[in-house]
Amino acid sequence: MTIKLQSLNSVLLEKAAERLNARKGELSKTRTAIITGMTAEIDSDERLKLYQKRQATLALSEGCPVPPQPPIFEETPTDLTKLGQEALIGTSNDLLPIEFFEYGLYAARSVGRIEHVEGLRFGTGFLVGHNLIMTNHHVLPNEHEARQHFFELGAEANRIGNQTPSKICSIEPDRFFWASEELDVAIVAVVDEDPGFIPLDHYGWHALIRQQGKIKKGDPINIVQHPLGRNKAVVVHNNHLLHIENGTDAHMFCWYSGDTQKGSSGSPVFNNRWEVVAVHHMAIPQTNTDGDILSKNGEPITRAMARKRPDMIAYAANEGIRTSCIVDALETAQFTKAHHADIRNWLLKTWSSPGAHRRGLRAAIRSTQAL
Repeated sequence: MTIKLQSLNSVLLEKAAERLNARKGELSKTRTAIITGMTAEIDSDERLKLYQKRQATLALSEGCPVPPQPPIFEETPTDLTKLGQEALIGTSNDLLPIEFFEYGLYAARSVGRIEHVEGLRFGTGFLVGHNLIMTNHHVLPNEHEARQHFFELGAEANRIGNQTPSKICSIEPDRFFWASEELDVAIVAVVDEDPGFIPLDHYGWHALIRQQGKIKKGDPINIVQHPLGRNKAVVVHNNHLLHIENGTDAHMFCWYSGDTQKGSSGSPVFNNRWEVVAVHHMAIPQTNTDGDILSKNGEPITRAMARKRPDMIAYAANEGIRTSCIVDALETAQFTKAHHADIRNWLLKTWSSPGAHRRGLRAAIRSTQAL
C-alpha cells in the first residue's frame, strides 16, 4: 500500500506541500541556475534591489567600498596565453573572508537541543536575547508542554579542542511564552540554573532582523541543528535558497535545499553573514498528482518500504519561516500578562538597536575566554 500525504493526518505538512507544489516551476528554475552558475537574475527585481541596497549599506558600515558587480575575469588579461589560469566561475564571487569560520563557531554557540524530560521528543532552539529561546510551535505548542522540556547548550563533539560540559537550562514559560500556530514559531524564557559554570549570556544570541534583503535566491544557506536529537551539527554543503517571494499568500515562508532530520525543527537558517534568515520547520516530501509520496526512483513508495528504508523517501525541499514575518507577528501579538508584553517590547528594541547582530555574536566570545 502506498502512502498518501493526506493519510499522515498532518495539517501542517499538507499546507506546506500545497505551498511548495504551487511553486515547483520556480524551484526547478533556481536549481538549474545554481548548477549552471547563473543565479544573478533569478530573483524578482524588487528583491534584488532590496538585497543590493542592504549589501551596499553593510559594506559602507564596515568600512569597505561599495562592492562592484563581479567581473567575468578577476582582471583584464594583457596576455591571452595566460587566460584561464585563475578566474571566478559563474556570475557570483564566492570568495569568503577566513573569519567566516570563526563567525560560524560563535553563531553556533547559542544553538541548543530541546529535549523532553522523558527523552521521548527532541527539537532545536537558539537564544535570541534576554534569556529567551526561539523554536517551532510544534516543538513547544503551549506553556504546559514547554515545562516538560529543557534546553541544553554545548551538546557537541570536540576531539581536537577543549571539550566542555554541556549547560542545561530549565524552561520557564511563566516568565515569557509566545507561540504562533500559523507561523509555527515559539519564543520562551529559559533559566540559567548554573551561572557559576558559564553564564548564559556568554553563549551569545541572535537578533532577528526585520529588514529584507538579507539573502537572494540561489545564495548558500547554513543550518546549525541537532539532527535526531544528537550532538550539534552544521550543514554547509549543497544548501541554497530555492525560492522566496513578497506580496503573496505564502510570503511568510521560504524554501531551500540542505539536509535536516527529525530533531532539527526550530533550527536557525543562516546566510553567509551568519544572520538568521529563517527558522526551519518542515521537510516536504515529493508527491505525484494523486497525492502519493514518492521514492527517490520517482515511484510511489509503499508503507513497508518507507518503514524499512526511510532514506528512500524523496523530498522536494525544506521550508522555513522568514524572520521579517516573525518580527511583524511578534510586534502585533496580544498578551494577557503585562510583563510578557514588556519583555516582548524589550526584545524588539534589542533586535532593532544598531549593531545588534554583531553584539549578539560578540557575546559568545566570552564563553571561549572562560574555558
